[in-house]
Amino acid sequence: MTRAGNATLVLAHLMLLAAPAIHAQEGFRGWVGLHGSERHGWLENENRIGELCADAADLGACRAEMLAPAVDVYALHAEPNETSPHLGDLLVQATPGRGLTVQFRAAKSGTAVSFVPDVFLQDWGYGPYFHQTIVEQDGDWFQLPPDPWDAPVWLRRGSETSRPSIIYVQPQDIVEIQGKGFYVVAVEPDALLLRAEQPADLWCREGDPPPLIADEPTRYSRADLVDARGHLIMRPKYMKGC
Repeated sequence: MTRAGNATLVLAHLMLLAAPAIHAQEGFRGWVGLHGSERHGWLENENRIGELCADAADLGACRAEMLAPAVDVYALHAEPNETSPHLGDLLVQATPGRGLTVQFRAAKSGTAVSFVPDVFLQDWGYGPYFHQTIVEQDGDWFQLPPDPWDAPVWLRRGSETSRPSIIYVQPQDIVEIQGKGFYVVAVEPDALLLRAEQPADLWCREGDPPPLIADEPTRYSRADLVDARGHLIMRPKYMKGC
């Protein structure tokens, strides 16, 4: 995300608005990507078909192969270990020229249901943003809240399955909650210090940004920022930058 202003402006901003008792931590648990990083290039195959099939003996067969959906399957467990009960699978489909989709397939019934991740942007050129709320993290294991599964599940995403994109909320981020923008003044492991977004927070026009207006931030606990099922009700606001 592009940051507004220069270092002097940022320092003055933090001195003005940061509460003395709140100290920025490494980050606030946000969202884990449900897609594998190796699929980013696959989504662009439609734009690279001439290059990919330049030396193909059978152009039609090459095009069919390069434009076919690629499906990755990720197991969901009851606990953060592979010996715990297998509750189902995520079926993540990457279709060149169309983007990412995901289904949950229950282990007992075999029934598959499609769903939209908590943070999703159809235009995969930015990110991609295809992420689900993190409830807890244990090494390479990420706990996901219920829906469309019945109870929390654990997903393992490490180097052996291509390391996913993980979004931690950091100071100076701008998030959106119920259509309103908020500037992140400081973070705790389970809380955010937020104030209303101001134009200078992400200034994308020519000339200097307007001065920041002193605004007392408010502390929001994680409980304030999730719905009844544990999904974060906020998301990154400027997923496409300016």
